[in-house]
Amino acid sequence: MDVQDLIDSFNEGDDDFLIHFSNDVVVFFKFLDRRGLLNELDPEGRRAENYQNELLLFYHENDKEKFWKYVLKFLGDVEMVDGVAYLVIDSLGEFAQLFCDDRDISRKTIEEILDGEYEVDYWSSYDLTDNIYRDVIEELTKENLRYLKDYIVKELEGKQIELYTELLESIAERQGHPEYVVVDQSNIDEIVDDEETMRYILTHDLDDLKSDLYNIYGNAYSWAYESELYGDIWGEINDYFIGKGQWLSRPHSYRQGVEVQRYVIPIKDFETHILDFLHQYKGYMNGTLEYWGSYLSMLKDSVSCLSFRVPDYPDSREVDKNINEYFGDYL
Repeated sequence: MDVQDLIDSFNEGDDDFLIHFSNDVVVFFKFLDRRGLLNELDPEGRRAENYQNELLLFYHENDKEKFWKYVLKFLGDVEMVDGVAYLVIDSLGEFAQLFCDDRDISRKTIEEILDGEYEVDYWSSYDLTDNIYRDVIEELTKENLRYLKDYIVKELEGKQIELYTELLESIAERQGHPEYVVVDQSNIDEIVDDEETMRYILTHDLDDLKSDLYNIYGNAYSWAYESELYGDIWGEINDYFIGKGQWLSRPHSYRQGVEVQRYVIPIKDFETHILDFLHQYKGYMNGTLEYWGSYLSMLKDSVSCLSFRVPDYPDSREVDKNINEYFGDYL
């Protein structure tokens, strides 16, 4: 066989001739490289998966330009800009495939969290707290507390409040009508500062406000929990990617005048992971970049799935922060 016959045989998937090269395809590559014929090989030939990884590794050592040409061609979700590899995907939920699918948190849940579609629907606000005064009112900022007091005065304007507590009896005596209390700016501070009085008024005179306070707490708790999960998920993602990336608008691939949003994030140690993959799967069918077609799929196949400890409850400081940030939206 002449050299061209050897090349044609390789490109057609016939490797019997390797017996003449110590059954070592790298020896064959070196043989062609010395003759300036390495470019005649087709990394996408009929049975290229048999030796594609070895050929890419040989390119890496001898022809970096060709190495990167085929790596980027095979991985449809990677772009190289100024020597930096970026993952380009349509949705953050695609990262979910890198995670373990276990009892504590499923890939589907992780996908929903990343895509902003996660809803904690198994918690009732009334199950999360047995003391709305302690968990909401006592945690309010001065500004929100003033807002709450003004709201209560307005809601109870002109109403006669029954004497549920010693504080209310004392206020009634001062007001000159010992049978009831009128809530106003002169007494709202001491009423709100007294837990017993506030809890009774919420139950008997301000039922809608009581419901709103429970909703505020339930949502603040859920948002804090979701935010903590989101942070834990990104803590794992950042093992392989840098930062949080960004959404960019790009022209649609075939619809003129239409823009699409793509998420772009730098890949950490991209070249190292590619080389590790190629070495790991030398000689293995279906263990090629071309077979997987994307960097995320390649990672899923070649590294251990990501996992983290799912918290039982969120950080109380985040719950309090959410309560105060969104308090005015509810009243």
